[in-house]
Amino acid sequence: MHRLEHLNRQDVVINELVIYSVEMGIYLAQVDYDDRVAFLVDAENRPQRFLSVEQVKQSLADATIKKAWLQHQSAYDEMIGGPEKVDNSLRIPV
Repeated sequence: MHRLEHLNRQDVVINELVIYSVEMGIYLAQVDYDDRVAFLVDAENRPQRFLSVEQVKQSLADATIKKAWLQHQSAYDEMIGGPEKVDNSLRIPV
């Protein structure tokens, strides 16, 4: 688990940030920091929810981020009678 208050500092270097688009207008952020890959969590240790990609970026504005991605998984492969499910996630640089 990672918390914003521990990461949003000038001395922090995040190797990779992945922003997951999980529902309409809801985003979760996973960071690779200090050789640990984990989601950002809130004060109750639940995944920190964001309302936009820009909100994630602003929340980590003081940290240095080497690579950042937005990842979205399409629901179109859930069609009845469709082919076997394959990884249809889309990852784009942010």
